[in-house]
Amino acid sequence: MSENQANAPKHEFTILCDDIRAEMGGKTSLMGLYDHHIIVPKIPFDLPKVCFYTKFSKMDGQFKFSFSIASPDGTRKDVIKDSDVQIPEGAKEGTFNVIASPFSANSEGLYEVIMGLTKGSDRFEYVYKFAISNGERLQKEYEQAQEKDNKK
Repeated sequence: MSENQANAPKHEFTILCDDIRAEMGGKTSLMGLYDHHIIVPKIPFDLPKVCFYTKFSKMDGQFKFSFSIASPDGTRKDVIKDSDVQIPEGAKEGTFNVIASPFSANSEGLYEVIMGLTKGSDRFEYVYKFAISNGERLQKEYEQAQEKDNKK
């Protein structure tokens, strides 16, 4: 492990959900949590928004934050590009609420979220993956399986 990697911020988690709301008293509410998998009615399909609640530890000082989503066909969309982030002294962690709105699901498969943190000349990248499935296709497969079972 290089010295740069030893000093890298640690990606604690990313939660995929429908909405993120800032509440009174400094609380955050996450609505409609997904388990790394979104089923849409058909493909292509536009979701009003898809939200990502991400936490990093081992952070301090000034960073630039980037957030991109790569679809299964390799198309990459930048949601946030080199946004300045200042971690308050002594905090040592950063939480990022990212909203992709609207979000176009143009194909089924595995999507990759590429998160970049840059501090000075050091750049660190982190990947979070989630899947999108076509509900119309899943329903047909289910019905075909049911017909097959009923013929037995």
